[in-house]
Order: sequence, then C-alpha cells, then structure tokens
Amino acid sequence: MDVLEHLEEEHRKVEQLIADLESTTTAAQREPILADLGDALAKHMDVEEERLYPIVAERLDEDVARRANADHDTARDDLVRLVDHSDRPEFVSDLAKFKEDLAHHVGEEENYIFPNLRMNAAHDIADLGDLHKLEEEVQQELIDENIELIDENIAR
Repeated sequence: MDVLEHLEEEHRKVEQLIADLESTTTAAQREPILADLGDALAKHMDVEEERLYPIVAERLDEDVARRANADHDTARDDLVRLVDHSDRPEFVSDLAKFKEDLAHHVGEEENYIFPNLRMNAAHDIADLGDLHKLEEEVQQELIDENIELIDENIAR
C-alpha cells in the first residue's frame, strides 16, 4: 500500500466518524468522536501539508497545493466550531457544512490530485515510504519547530 492508498483509507475512516457524529444527539456522545476525528485529521493533514503538497506544488500546480492547504485551514476552523457547538442545536448544520466541505476536498484529492501524482510523480510518492513512519517523522519535525520558536521567543 503506498502513501496515497493509505491516505484514501484514512478518508474512509474520517467519513465513518462523520457518519457516527450524524447519529448523535448529545454532547456526551459527540465529544469522544470529535476527539478521534481531531486526532485523525491532525496527523493526516500534517503529512499532506508537510510532504505531499510540496510535491503537488512542484509536479502539478502551485495553485492546487494552495487550495488544498486552504481547505485544511477551513476544516480546522469547522472542527473548532463543531467542538464549540457540540451541545447546541446548530451542531447539525455545522456538521453538514463540515461534511460537504470535506467531501469536496476529498473528491479533489482522489479524483484529480492523487491520480495526477501517480502519473507525474510516482517516484516522489514512492520515496515517501511507509505512512506510519512518515507520520512520526512529520510530527517530530513539527514538535522540533515549535521548540525552536519557543526558544527564539524566550531569547528575545
């Protein structure tokens, strides 16, 4: 299984978590699912933003990479709104918007970005290696970057 296939598998898991949320009626039911969704999306988006989208920018189109990153920013904002509204009636409409936005993004990735990467950047994708190791590597890099920023701020 290559990185792209694994990312597609993660898309299915996120879609299932959204379906699980759709069947909830209380914040107590929603909160653990939202936590799982947040964790799944954080890892997934970090790998795409740090490793995949730079390949997209280089091999396909910088605008496509920018739009994909913007979609991730929207998803983060929408997820915060879902958490904030987990006990409110507007949760249902917020979830519908999140689902629609995510479906559009996933469709763009699976129908355009991933197939084009397979055709135009297969070697680059293969070089990414195992997704689990890649996730750990990216998370460690992000931690290191945050530590450096904190150290710089302290030094000021």
